[in-house]
Amino acid sequence: MHPIGTISLTTSDAQVLDAVQAACEQHNIVLRHSESPAQTLAHLAQYPLVLFLVDLRRPTGAMLQLCADIKMHAPHPTGVIALTEVKTQLPASPQESRIDDVLLWPFVPLSFSVRLQAQMQRLDTAARLAYKIQDSWTLIEITSKLVGKSDLLGSLFDMVSILSKVLEADRVSVVLVRPEGDFGLVIASSDDRDVQNLAIDLSGYPEIRRVLNNKEPLIISDVDSSALFEGVRTRVRSAHVSSLALFPIIEDDEVLGVIFLRFLTRRTSLEQRALVFCQTVANATAIALRNHEILVSLREKDAHIQQVRSEAEQRLSQLKPYEDFFQHSLDGMVVLSDTGVILFSNPVGAAMLRSTPGEIKGAPFSGFLALPQRDRLEALIFENERGQKVSIDLTITATDGLDRTISTSCAPIGAGGMILLTLRDVTDERRTARRLIDAQERLIETEKQSAVMEIAGAAAHEMNQPLTVILASVAMFRRILHEPPPEATRLLSTLEQETDRMAGIIRQLSKLTDYATKDYVGDTRIIDLDKAATDVPNPSRAPEKPY
Repeated sequence: MHPIGTISLTTSDAQVLDAVQAACEQHNIVLRHSESPAQTLAHLAQYPLVLFLVDLRRPTGAMLQLCADIKMHAPHPTGVIALTEVKTQLPASPQESRIDDVLLWPFVPLSFSVRLQAQMQRLDTAARLAYKIQDSWTLIEITSKLVGKSDLLGSLFDMVSILSKVLEADRVSVVLVRPEGDFGLVIASSDDRDVQNLAIDLSGYPEIRRVLNNKEPLIISDVDSSALFEGVRTRVRSAHVSSLALFPIIEDDEVLGVIFLRFLTRRTSLEQRALVFCQTVANATAIALRNHEILVSLREKDAHIQQVRSEAEQRLSQLKPYEDFFQHSLDGMVVLSDTGVILFSNPVGAAMLRSTPGEIKGAPFSGFLALPQRDRLEALIFENERGQKVSIDLTITATDGLDRTISTSCAPIGAGGMILLTLRDVTDERRTARRLIDAQERLIETEKQSAVMEIAGAAAHEMNQPLTVILASVAMFRRILHEPPPEATRLLSTLEQETDRMAGIIRQLSKLTDYATKDYVGDTRIIDLDKAATDVPNPSRAPEKPY
């Protein structure tokens, strides 16, 4: 909320004047006193007054009319406070006399201050709303000139002219910059419609370079004392510029340029609404520049397509001698231009692309391929140019969504760099070959599993017998040696434990049901008994004895 600066008092009562004067001095408020409505209206035209205190303790027609005249003649929103007494009779509807608030006489300073502050808050809110509405309409006007217009330079001139008027700037320019940040191009200036391609050396404009580096708005209230212009002070003074404001035009985090505002009269600061307004315009300008670039690109592409089609028609005449051969071929035939555009296709080739010859004529052949497949096609053409006759499998992304595997070979044909692609649908063949390979791999795995199980079963059977003898021998040693020495006891226990461990391994071998391996030494792999055997007891438990 803005502070209260000056108010107007209309009264002929000296006592009221003294009380209001004392209250104003207490709150640092300047008072403009008028004894008559005529004087008040004269002050309204002479001073920037927004608050009016009118003595209506004895409301006369002239004083009531003054309240309405203030509202009618003020160039901006105003507040009218009626000074009344409890017994004062005001109109039934204060809105008829345009009264905003009432202050009872006699008043205390606090009541006086509260009434004024409330009115200032109301006026400040109304002013902000009015500015927002005004800015919104101005932005609509600017964007309507920028968006969708083919004459970009003319639209930019209209935009900077509006900005110059709204912000009371002496000159507003749009400066585009090179990515290197060394040169700029003034493409619009509010003071000269003819300025559209004025090149400037950015070494003499440190303010623009600062915005390019920081990618943020730059406000310089006092150009003459700013250290930024230390090396170009003479040029700046010759331009008689007092204040500057620059706003970056950013698109995809890249600064395309700046909107440059110059003020001959010093501006201590720019209001927040002005900063937001200017940056919004800068963002709209970035969109307009990008749209213009896209529009130009589309027009260039359209011209290029027209040229390609014209060349294609000329080249098609060279294919007439081959037409009968192509039409009756069992393989697909597609002729490409040197730019990869389909010039001709026989019915078989078009069918492989799930189209008709007329539908795919003029379309880029790469559009039927995924990105990795396009690289493979380019490699095929390159090998053909080197004299290597090879063929490759390409996956064609058809319009019906069913991908097809096409065996493709190529050869030059005619003049002008045309290429003949010979296409053969091998989708079913490749699928059959894949199934055969899968079946062979499964058969090999099954044979491995059977062989492992047979070997494991035989090994378990053969190892179980000598292991049984070893365990029985250990038991007999224990019976024969009634009091064996400690060392012999430890050796027998160790022998018995390791034999039990061997028995557990034999049980795992006898339960092998799968073929699973694990790394051993170097590149060697061995059977993984834990994974290959089922229903295997916990290894931490001692295995049962085989006898």
